[in-house]
Amino acid sequence: MKFLALISGGKDSFYNIFHCLKNNHELIALGNLYPKESEKQELDSFMFQTVGHDLIDYYPKCIGVPLFRRSILRDTSKNVELNYTATQDDEIEELYELLKSVKDQIPDLEAISVGAILSSYQRTRVENVCSRLGLVVLSYLWQRDQAELMEEMCLMSKNISDIESNTNLENKFDARIIKVAAIGLNDNHLGKSLPMIQPVLHKLNQLYQVHICGEGGEFETMVLDAPFFRHGYLKLTDMVKSSDGEVHNARLRVEFQPRTLNEGFLQTQLDKLPVPSVLHDNWQELLQVLTNRQMETRKIEVGNIISKNVTTTSINKLNGKMYVSNLQSHGSKTVEEQSQDIFAELTEILRFNEIPRNHILSSSLLVKNMSDFGKINKIYNEFLDLAKYGPLPPSRACVGSRRLPEGCHMQLSVVIDIRNTHSDKISGNKGGLHVQGRSYWAPCNIGPYSQSIWLSDDANQVSFISGQIGLIPQSMVILEKDPLCQTILALQHFDTLCRTIGAQKKLFMTCYISDKSIIDIACKAWALYCSDLSCDDKECLIIVKISQLPRGAVAEWGGVACGQLQIDENDYDREDGEDEDISCKFEELSLNIDFLHTITVGSFESQKQFITGFTGDKEELSLVLEKCSKLAQVTLYFNSEESIPFHHNVEYYPVEKVFDHHGKEHRFGLHIRS
Repeated sequence: MKFLALISGGKDSFYNIFHCLKNNHELIALGNLYPKESEKQELDSFMFQTVGHDLIDYYPKCIGVPLFRRSILRDTSKNVELNYTATQDDEIEELYELLKSVKDQIPDLEAISVGAILSSYQRTRVENVCSRLGLVVLSYLWQRDQAELMEEMCLMSKNISDIESNTNLENKFDARIIKVAAIGLNDNHLGKSLPMIQPVLHKLNQLYQVHICGEGGEFETMVLDAPFFRHGYLKLTDMVKSSDGEVHNARLRVEFQPRTLNEGFLQTQLDKLPVPSVLHDNWQELLQVLTNRQMETRKIEVGNIISKNVTTTSINKLNGKMYVSNLQSHGSKTVEEQSQDIFAELTEILRFNEIPRNHILSSSLLVKNMSDFGKINKIYNEFLDLAKYGPLPPSRACVGSRRLPEGCHMQLSVVIDIRNTHSDKISGNKGGLHVQGRSYWAPCNIGPYSQSIWLSDDANQVSFISGQIGLIPQSMVILEKDPLCQTILALQHFDTLCRTIGAQKKLFMTCYISDKSIIDIACKAWALYCSDLSCDDKECLIIVKISQLPRGAVAEWGGVACGQLQIDENDYDREDGEDEDISCKFEELSLNIDFLHTITVGSFESQKQFITGFTGDKEELSLVLEKCSKLAQVTLYFNSEESIPFHHNVEYYPVEKVFDHHGKEHRFGLHIRS
């Protein structure tokens, strides 16, 4: 893709350009925002580094691409919410106007490079602007380990002896410290290169948790040279230091030095540039273990039966949430017409209950034919209208199921927060992870969904995680290796999301498989994953064989996780007369059903149970659903061609086969939440 690089002059924006080039994108322009009061070096912007802005005009000479600039005023960070929405007179709107102007002049501009590492504040704002302009965000430094990233930057930088002798043997990176504002850093560190200051930063990180890459504002840098500076570099001639308390600044004086590079030098440096492996080290080990084992190939016979079960919309209010399940449309209508019907019904349900659309937390979408997904997704996106209803769309799992009733193109179920429905907050009570930029971290969102959503006031941070498939994050192309690699990569992505948000306790897990050979791979991968984590979550998994997955994937992992349990069901003794939890009520029924996993989340006053179970007896299933209709919300995965009795408060999920975490087949699988 042809991209513009947002630059501040600092190391991160330029190092990200290098990774963009490594991933075969084409740099066509530079962009920068600078203080309108040009004599000012620091605007205390929440978003943009402006220290060293007087050197920015040299960079188009060095690189050979045009520079587009726009001025910003002091104190224009009007909207400081983490998840940004367009706000009049905010400095981010100046970024929007800058990029809009560039796109008008360069119509084939496709992407924007940004050097964010940890700052979600910066990332969400650039993504907001790019989303409005139809541009892709390239952020290859996002969520990188800072020590590892600094090591790589130093590896690709000029060595200390070259800098000290003021020679320029190669046009490697040369970033200099121009501002320090952290314990252990002083004016003696100004002007030093990254290799010079790296040992100091490691020591300060160990002593005081100073961010090695300066993500806490500990220091700022200015780049004098880079491998893609084809036409020249900046030679440091003088440095003027100043101090304000514990903050020390350096104003660099430089001269442009033209040069001619050997043909192919840039490609040589790109070949040397380290990039994270698609499968991380521990996941490579898991892959090796499974590869060394003799994997069983199990034949799964699947017919072309179309379910005759026509369900009714179910609405269940439970523990501050509303579960709207089984939204369908039937008859000889087109895919678009059925989609419009379903979203019209959901709109009416929300209107009747006086609930804004931004209170939808999670959605489950079944599509009879995945080739129709684009048509459905367009209407889905129009319904959410992120510009109007907020920047955090629901998490989502989407699969293809030929077992939907005849004449039904799709089914939608959603989970909605029904508290604080009159709040002025544009995102409601939601917290979330909505990363739209390409990186090495995990797949970005390329549609109207978030990677994860949770309630901001939930101490347990019960989080809905979107279904993850085996995409290579930096290219968003499906991994075309064997099914084992793809299945493990998809599980790695799910784990990465859980770790990023700090919600590693699994409550519900569903693995959707579209290939008959995946069942044993999924079981063994899950068992090893749980074993490595020394966790007891493995029994919360239901594996279902479905018809199709997005991008032709063979496996998709999705579910619900939380940050902390607070209490477990065994952490206290019940007094006489206290209410028993839902699992005990089921035991009283003496049901012939194997409840494999029960976990309690919350406090003594407010408990929620998450139960995973299986059965092969339809009569016993009916008893369970009848009992649950008064106590809980159920997702029922079923493969029976027989008619299934309808119960309220049940999401009916027609699939081809149902398995537990051992790979044992069942007629029915249940995820139950009280």
